[in-house]
Amino acid sequence: MKRLIRNALNKCGFDVIRTRNLHDDLTKHLSNVLLSKNIDCVIDVGANSGQYGLFLRALGYKGHIVSFEPVSSVFNQLKEKCENDNKWSCHNFALGDKNEEKILNVYKSTVFSSFLTANEYSKNIWHSLENVTPETVKVFRLEDVWDDAIGKLGCTNYMLKLDTQGFDKFVFDGAHDCLENISVLQSELSLIPVYDGMIQVYDVLKEFHSFNFFISGMYPINRDKSLAVIEYDCVMVKRLPE
Repeated sequence: MKRLIRNALNKCGFDVIRTRNLHDDLTKHLSNVLLSKNIDCVIDVGANSGQYGLFLRALGYKGHIVSFEPVSSVFNQLKEKCENDNKWSCHNFALGDKNEEKILNVYKSTVFSSFLTANEYSKNIWHSLENVTPETVKVFRLEDVWDDAIGKLGCTNYMLKLDTQGFDKFVFDGAHDCLENISVLQSELSLIPVYDGMIQVYDVLKEFHSFNFFISGMYPINRDKSLAVIEYDCVMVKRLPE
């Protein structure tokens, strides 16, 4: 019957495609990845005021979200959102490759807040980067807070989302001991550096690949005047054995 209906639609110039096979934008692709990998916990690193958590809920994701955000002002906004969702928890510290206190550059547009300093290229594009306030924050390795923040939830399939403005590799380095639990990785990759001292994107991808994470989709976030992509949302999955 399905074949007959599809053949009839084909004759009229239409086709039927499974929504699970659609990957033409981040929303569709991530929906498919979350479903196919049976993700029941998303670790949201660099949560800001909760935009990504709300994005997940809008996708229809009903599993656990564990968010990490060090900036005190936006953490309060994040906490308010979590209070209305019994499967969404949040923590007011940063993640990195060592346990320490570190100076964070908090920009007027807080989504750009980073342990790195915005370069002249990015300041010419986003003028909000001209105003910065230093804030001392606590940093922990993910593997050291896993049991208390995540492991107690009893989940089985995890996704790690990184949006730390040039610090993603350091967060990843502090998560090595728990990567066996993670099957999906999302990272914001800068093809054109927007902070001084950024690790080259190809070196970051090489590190991800060395732990068997490979690209399943890349979606432009922004472009410069020449139309060159500045940053991508990059979704990666663990490759299955051949």
